[in-house]
Amino acid sequence: MKAYTEWGKQKLVIDSIEPTHYVRNFMLFSLIKKLSKKSSIKNICEIGCGVGNLSARLGKNGFKVDAFDLDENAVELARKYNSGKNVNFFSKDVLKLNTKQKFDLVLAVEVFEHIKDDVNAIKSARNLLRDGGFLLITVPINEKYRREFDDRSGHIRRYDVKGLKNKLNGFKILKSRYFNYPLLWLWYFNVYILFSNKKQGSSKKLPFYAPLLRIFNKLFLVDLLFNNRKSTNIMILAQKK
Repeated sequence: MKAYTEWGKQKLVIDSIEPTHYVRNFMLFSLIKKLSKKSSIKNICEIGCGVGNLSARLGKNGFKVDAFDLDENAVELARKYNSGKNVNFFSKDVLKLNTKQKFDLVLAVEVFEHIKDDVNAIKSARNLLRDGGFLLITVPINEKYRREFDDRSGHIRRYDVKGLKNKLNGFKILKSRYFNYPLLWLWYFNVYILFSNKKQGSSKKLPFYAPLLRIFNKLFLVDLLFNNRKSTNIMILAQKK
């Protein structure tokens, strides 16, 4: 992605304070912590880790994380600024690796919408799991929400929820929830996308209000009280059968 070279170190800031990223990572981290108390989760594989903010946070909390991304620039930033003794970053396609290592949990945050053959990608992710291991994913939903931003970001599809669940063969779906509604729905369409469009092709600089997001992000957590089909994204937790 151009974003990693255009924004550089600032991409780590963006991914940590931008509200949709902040709330999503808060939700996922909380779920993984809660799940680890009930199940034996020690080794995690993150597919498409980007600059590694979530992987680094998991590593700091005692999980062993192998994080993969195809973008060498993203991995370079992750290694430089998000390194830790429990986290290893790789610029490889883990879904095509012939590895015998099995993980307790595979995490794929906004990944499968980028992959043309997502059915085989899901099968490959399943093969990375031990018996009874967990797959935790988030993807964008509702094609009616498609904008030029989706095309620019490489989104092959925005998922139909029923269709997505049908693709999770070999898994038992334990939990699914919609997220990014109502406050983040307004933010996404009226601020995030507009800012992204405006900055495309120009010098990259964080907006003047960026520091304030560290405060206002707590307000956006209110969205986690809702589970509405009008949301822009869905999270699914599934267990390997």
